[in-house]
Amino acid sequence: MTHLKVDRRGYPVIATVDRSPKEVDFGAISERRKLALAAFDWCAVCGMPFADELRWQMVLQHGPLPSSAISGEAPVHEVCALYAAQVCPYLFSPRSRLGDEGRKGTVRDPVVRFAGFESTSAVHAFESQLQPGIYTLHFEHRGQADEFSYRTPDEIRGRFADALEREKDLPVTDPEGELIRLFNRLDEGGEVAGAALAAGAAFAKDIFKVQGFGPYRDKSYPVVAGLLLKGTEQEIRDFSSDARDEAFSAVGPWVLERDGQFPAPLQRWRARGQSMVRRPTPSPPQGPGRNVAKNAPCPCGSGRKARRCHPSGVAS
Repeated sequence: MTHLKVDRRGYPVIATVDRSPKEVDFGAISERRKLALAAFDWCAVCGMPFADELRWQMVLQHGPLPSSAISGEAPVHEVCALYAAQVCPYLFSPRSRLGDEGRKGTVRDPVVRFAGFESTSAVHAFESQLQPGIYTLHFEHRGQADEFSYRTPDEIRGRFADALEREKDLPVTDPEGELIRLFNRLDEGGEVAGAALAAGAAFAKDIFKVQGFGPYRDKSYPVVAGLLLKGTEQEIRDFSSDARDEAFSAVGPWVLERDGQFPAPLQRWRARGQSMVRRPTPSPPQGPGRNVAKNAPCPCGSGRKARRCHPSGVAS
């Protein structure tokens, strides 16, 4: 947690919550930040990448768990779930109540249950059944492989200590490290959500209907996403070097270094974009009958006359 910014009281500001330079709202989950977590495959607590490990979710059901599940919250590392149980007021005490307006007074279940899944297979934008017109992101997980539960954090202190003992620094490349740095700032983090759209999330179904994405409803993000999907390596590098937005400058190199190996949700969105994006039409050839006289030197540089060398023209 040492890389996280802290609020005025000194608490680490976890990845998924709303924030501003003046205020951090630990009770408000940001859909824009959830999109970045989904696209770049980051933990909802520490905001760092997942390696080959289970993705953990708090579950509310009792009895045997299904092999797959869908949740409105982004997944976390096991050690981050155990950490949250020690410090989050709602997860800490059986008498805790939620304080946000939508769920005010909701009491925590006597037993808190977390499940670990092998993969996050997809992320969907679903309309709320309680609030028509409001869309939120939901994470689909597959391969339930482990779980733990507790009434008070004392019951899992040993597991937390073991997880801390096993914890290792995660390797992070320079482009991803820059995205994480920007994402961790104490502001809306919207520009990293924009980078997630550019990486391919702009092709997700109903993504621009999701709460908080109104400012992104124009053609620029699908156009940039198309470039990062079908552009050449040089085109992507040129875009990144010319971008004024810091996150846009980092996301191009991130896409290139992945070399097609993307997190499953982002890979699904990019696959959907394949049928939505067309490569730009090449410039018309230069040559006789176009804009080069037939007896002029050929534009290819051979020194021969254009009508003899490239009578059909030379593509620019």
